[in-house]
Amino acid sequence: MATFTADEAAATAPAKGEGFSGNAKVVVAEYEITAALALNDVIQMVKVPAGAIVSNVVLAADDLDSDGSPALVLDVGDGGNTDRYIDGSTVGQAGGITDTSNMAIDGIGYTYTAEDTIDVLVQVAPATGATSGTIKLIVTYTI
Repeated sequence: MATFTADEAAATAPAKGEGFSGNAKVVVAEYEITAALALNDVIQMVKVPAGAIVSNVVLAADDLDSDGSPALVLDVGDGGNTDRYIDGSTVGQAGGITDTSNMAIDGIGYTYTAEDTIDVLVQVAPATGATSGTIKLIVTYTI
């Protein structure tokens, strides 16, 4: 298990909370993998400020499991709940896109009380992990 960080979640990156209250903020994060993903790897993708209420998350990934019977399963959540927004996505098995249209009930209207990151968790390791590829996450939230 390792933790990786996209530029939009780095310690030096400001949480994007500027602007008028109630206006939607949209953050697009991209992470290029350089080694095969492993069970319980965490990729910190987007930093959100205290007071953020996430309304939508879109996860896109290249084919990150090149096995004939791919196994890779990804979750999207945060430090308090690893699958708060997307649970059990197979999008990395062949490449594609998924979103929060089936968001878990505890993700709907969740308000962050402190700054946090929205992360991608490797719930099930790839059968044959790709050593390169892109993961993108688009997060929309209001303050």
